Amino acid sequence: MYWSETDAAGIAHFTSILRIVERAEEDLYRSKGLGEVHRLIPRIEVHARYRSPLRWGDEIRVRLELDEARSRGLRYKFEIYNETTGKHAAEGYVAFACVEKEDNGIRAVECPKELINLWMETKAGSQPHTTDPRA
Repeated sequence: MYWSETDAAGIAHFTSILRIVERAEEDLYRSKGLGEVHRLIPRIEVHARYRSPLRWGDEIRVRLELDEARSRGLRYKFEIYNETTGKHAAEGYVAFACVEKEDNGIRAVECPKELINLWMETKAGSQPHTTDPRA
């Protein structure tokens, strides 16, 4: 954990969890050459449950796994582990829609096959994506 992600007590601010998860998601996309895909997948739902505090200086590990795939969006589960204490720090899910830009905004579209395939690799029989977002 970085100092800027903690409150006055040195405990991770609740919003830090979402930034950590999003960094891990970006790492997943970049590892497969899909680094720009984040501009086409706005978040539509997020849930987080905090189990144990993260503190300044803690080493963390994030695990991502596909939870649900639909033609125009996906939902993935996340788990955050505190490698310093050995405790399960947080869990939850993030759902996003697949969109494309139009003159007056955006519209929902079918998710790119590369994106669906990438997330399918984190599911059933495959290893979930695990990362240290500070690496």
